[in-house]
Amino acid sequence: MKENSIYISVVIPLYNKQNAIAATLQSVLAQTYTNYEIIVVDDGSTDRSAEVAETILQECTAYGVECKGKVIRKANGGVSSARNRGIQEAKYDYIALLDGDDLWDEHYLEEQVKLIQDFPEAKMWGINFAEMSNGELIRKLPTGLPEGNRGYVENYFQISGRISDLYCSSSVVISKEVFERVGCFDERIKYAEDSDMWFRIIATYPVVFYDRYMAFYQYDVENRAMNRTRLLRYFLPYYVDKYQDFKYNIVFYKWINRWAANLIRSYYFDPSKEQLEDARIATRKLDYSVIPSKYKLLYKAPYWMAVVLNKLDKWYHK
Repeated sequence: MKENSIYISVVIPLYNKQNAIAATLQSVLAQTYTNYEIIVVDDGSTDRSAEVAETILQECTAYGVECKGKVIRKANGGVSSARNRGIQEAKYDYIALLDGDDLWDEHYLEEQVKLIQDFPEAKMWGINFAEMSNGELIRKLPTGLPEGNRGYVENYFQISGRISDLYCSSSVVISKEVFERVGCFDERIKYAEDSDMWFRIIATYPVVFYDRYMAFYQYDVENRAMNRTRLLRYFLPYYVDKYQDFKYNIVFYKWINRWAANLIRSYYFDPSKEQLEDARIATRKLDYSVIPSKYKLLYKAPYWMAVVLNKLDKWYHK
């Protein structure tokens, strides 16, 4: 596969990012690899986001590249609907996702193309990302893989640590054919819709990861606090029904149940009890036959007893 035969559609969902979208687009226009198109999908912004994006794309000749972008305006439907619209509009076989306030290193697409060439059996290729706030790097996330890893991820659902952080919505390129088999982004999920997409892809296809920081994700403290509530209320109670069809991949099915059971725990035993009822609803969705028996004890016992058992379990595993 020749490098110049690989064309990429860069899909950027946009909602009320008028102060950030210019820098995001400039990071794309500065890429050393130029076989791409840009599709910005404005999801009903109430500020000047779409106008700023249109101006940048109209003036892109100043960056020494042919203008190959467009802005699509649509009614507000959420980030998943915006990404899906961009994927539908894409002309090329490879989809690079980028959020409207994130950035790429200038060699990002060049390295992604090399991954596509070197690992052609894969259907998703990811490069590591770092979090930033107010223009400053704040942290690099652990991966659970050897430092500098570049290759297929053979055991994603068995890696210890925060493995969901291997991929983010601004650090992946996905073969367009994937969406025909596993579906597009689920517009019913209001939080962790990207994690849901990665899970479905990884449970079905080989994937690749390169441990090199080349994407920069905007960390929003206020949204993170809000998203914590959304994760429990909108994603966890829904997930087990969604993944029933993936029981054929027992490693994945066991992992998704364990992942959810462990995540629910932090809400279930939060001393404030602010989200206890939501946590209880989420526990009813777990398949206790594929997770450690301690979770059944923790979530089925009277609450006072469960609190004691939780403390004992944490003390034992110190």
